[in-house]
Amino acid sequence: MSYRRGATRIFIAATALVAVACADSPTPSEPSSVTPSFERSAVAQGRLAALFPDVSADVMGLPGTVFADHDEVQGKLVFGVENANAAQGVQRSLIGRGLSADEFSVKVVQPFVRLADLQTTVIRPTQAGTQIHFGGYVCTLGFNVSHGAGRSFITNSHCTDTQGGTEGTTYAQPSRTADPTVIATEAADPAYTSGGGCSKGKVCRFSDASRALYSGPVGSAQGVIAKTTGVNNGSLTTAGTFTITSQNNTSTSYSGTVNKVGRTTGWTSGSITSTCATINVSQSKIQLRCQTVVTNNAATIVSGGDSGSPVFQITGGDNVTLVGILWGGSGTNTFVFSPLKSIQDELGAVVATAGGGSVEPPPPPPPPPPPCVPRGKSGNCD
Repeated sequence: MSYRRGATRIFIAATALVAVACADSPTPSEPSSVTPSFERSAVAQGRLAALFPDVSADVMGLPGTVFADHDEVQGKLVFGVENANAAQGVQRSLIGRGLSADEFSVKVVQPFVRLADLQTTVIRPTQAGTQIHFGGYVCTLGFNVSHGAGRSFITNSHCTDTQGGTEGTTYAQPSRTADPTVIATEAADPAYTSGGGCSKGKVCRFSDASRALYSGPVGSAQGVIAKTTGVNNGSLTTAGTFTITSQNNTSTSYSGTVNKVGRTTGWTSGSITSTCATINVSQSKIQLRCQTVVTNNAATIVSGGDSGSPVFQITGGDNVTLVGILWGGSGTNTFVFSPLKSIQDELGAVVATAGGGSVEPPPPPPPPPPPCVPRGKSGNCD
């Protein structure tokens, strides 16, 4: 009896999710109302009502079942399943329990999934666009990659314990409180340098990017970016994923609209307003060269914690081209990102696409010089 009460509660919650999910659907899969069945007598309806608790409890234990409903309007027991094979199993079970074919309906539907949050949910394998925790701060996981040095993710250089230089920063996801597992350790973060066109008194790079090497047991989903319920609506609830099907390895100049997913403002988009711009980072000596600026005056598209967000262009449906990594903003209507080409120029070639495999390892370092053998009275080496 307690199991059936639990199943009822679960079913009620599921139907609430259906209502929310379908509220804005322009093409509902079924009409909002159906004509009541006048062919089912009160006695027949009573029979189905009496059968439903035990029948549904048994059927919902079968593989591939999604929901069960006693639909009084249709005068049927209705079951949702994930695939045709599951439908056959449910049909056999119902007929074996003495129900006739006109007393039930079995249909294939999408399964209900638990909704996650970009900031608070432990996600394994890890996905781009979700929160990472290091030291006393949080940032966004940029994108998972194959790299010659091993399976890694890219985030910002300033999302390390010390910006510029590799000190071995460790990361948790989404936080050490939620899960203290060290998912990855900083492996590459080039130093910022002066000269070479860098403004006087500044130190420069062409990308605010670092690479973290994954811990062996931690899974990572390459080519996957978390997707929220809608663009520029402030939602942090995941509702699927974007798939990175291509990456722009050659450009530092873009046009049109780009999108990003970050742990603070979720999925947002704006128009490119400047390309290959030199940006001075406020309250620092750091200068980022050849960066891209994105603006949307009608929406909040960036806020603290969005640093590290993957930046991409949608090519069709949920397929996207990766173009860079967000590192800063001006107010809440403008963000700036480093192009993927510049990231790879500084961190080495990466493959970020789904199913992209690995890249060639870097060449081995040159052999060390031979030991010094002093010669003659001078004591110099040859």
